[in-house]
Amino acid sequence: MTNIEIPNKGIQFDSPYTNNEAAAEFRRLVENGVLTSTFADSLYQGARRVGKYTAGQLLWLHVILANHSGLPTKPNMVTVGLTGLQLVHQHLANCRRSREDGGKGLLHPLVGLLVGDQNVVLKLAGSKSRYNGKVSVASDHRYGQGEFYGWIDENGNMDSKGPIPKAVADILQRVAKDPARVIGEIGKESGRCCYCFAKLTTVQSKIAGAGATCADNYGADYPDAAATRLFVLDCPEILEGASDREKWELQLQLV
Repeated sequence: MTNIEIPNKGIQFDSPYTNNEAAAEFRRLVENGVLTSTFADSLYQGARRVGKYTAGQLLWLHVILANHSGLPTKPNMVTVGLTGLQLVHQHLANCRRSREDGGKGLLHPLVGLLVGDQNVVLKLAGSKSRYNGKVSVASDHRYGQGEFYGWIDENGNMDSKGPIPKAVADILQRVAKDPARVIGEIGKESGRCCYCFAKLTTVQSKIAGAGATCADNYGADYPDAAATRLFVLDCPEILEGASDREKWELQLQLV
């Protein structure tokens, strides 16, 4: 028996396996097609390449095996005093739905909101997840990293294992008022696209708070040439540090 603890995920339980036993059982289940999640496959393929699991990866093998056998690994989720987040959920769900219907969008929509020192990542769980259709709220987009805060369901209610930081609640409530607009605002404030985390370098991306492709995928506003010229006339400071500054300065001279 092995005590498993992953503090930043609120996970602590006694696994019936030793590390070697867990690795052997995990391999058996993956190779027999019983464990088919993307995360399980990436762990298995990574270990095949390097010949072993890291200490952190071994912990997750125990968690996966426990979840597979129905052994509790997390505290019960309790409802936090956060409701009215329907539009937050809808913003990501619409992105996936658009792609599934043959239009723009993404199958795995993701939003990263950096406000001051607080990062809040929203990710729509996929079909292979037990939380399929819910939006996870965490401090990092990488699985198993950072702090996990809870889940937002389609009704806009958030479940969590306990109290969440006020900064996180403030960001969620701010975004819930008008996701596309507010996410763009946060992008402009942070200087990075909230959808792909790339630095905003062009004039139009700095105006929108997102890149052209991301704005298209998530149904966010992106200025055309005419709107960009008007914006630059009113706020010429937007040109500062832009990679295409000369292009827009030249266009203004021709107006």
